Parts: sequence; structure tokens; C-alpha cells
Amino acid sequence: MARNWGLPPRPEQAAIRRARRTRPFATLSASAIFGVIGAAVAAFSFAEARDLIENVFHGRKLILAIVAGGVGCWTYVWLARPRFAAHFTGDGDAFADLVRFYARAGLTLGVVLALAAGSRYVVGDLLSVALLCISGGAGAAAAFQTVLAFVPDYRDESA
Repeated sequence: MARNWGLPPRPEQAAIRRARRTRPFATLSASAIFGVIGAAVAAFSFAEARDLIENVFHGRKLILAIVAGGVGCWTYVWLARPRFAAHFTGDGDAFADLVRFYARAGLTLGVVLALAAGSRYVVGDLLSVALLCISGGAGAAAAFQTVLAFVPDYRDESA
């Protein structure tokens, strides 16, 4: 049994206890896996959109792709705002909460991608391309979110 005999605890011990609770390696590993999933959803969505309509990323059709991708991106940011806020404030979630969030977000990204890819049989090519770009924007935002997990400390050191 360790006793401190009334002495203040060393700061290194608190940091070690905090690191043990937050599981940094597991957190970064889960974030990396989710980032790969988000990037894959974005790449697949935009590739499918390009295959559906020729020159979808040129001319007037580019406006549709940009607006739809932006809608998907900002929708994801809005729905995941507590996780984004945790990155910017420095408050992390417990590992179990983070994995639960990534599981729900990954499943949702997969469902949105499947619905968007299958929609071309129901709503036509142009609307399907818009849905695929929405899915791609959401996947890109998810991939960007995980990049924030790898930025160690982006705040000003002088404060």
C-alpha cells in the first residue's frame, strides 16, 4: 500500500492514471479504422457518381455535386458536433463512448451509401448522383474528423 504521508501527489502519477483510463493507443486505432471507413465511403460514393453520369464533375453538373457534397458534409458535422467539440475543447470521451459513436456513425454511413447506390433504380441517375455526393460528403467529413484525433495539440502554446 502506497502512502504519501501528507505530501502532494506527483503530476506524473496523475498523467499515468489519466492515460490508463483514456486508452490512447486503442483510441487512435479505433479512430484510424473509422477514418479509413469514412474515406472509403467518400471514394466509393464519388466514383459511383462519376460512373453514373459522364462528366458529372464538370460544368453545371459540378454545382450539383458540390452542393450535395456540402450538404452531406455539414449534415455529418451537425450530427457529430459533440465529437467535434470534444476535439476542439480537449475534452475526450471514454473509450467505450467513442467506440459506440464510431459504430453508430459507421453503420449509418454504410446505410446511406447503400441507399444512395441503390436509388438509381428508383429515382433516376441525376437524383442518385446527388444522393451519392451527399454520402461522399458525409464520408469525407467522417475521415476529417478522425484526422483531428491525430493532431496532438493545435492550440497556442503561449497561453
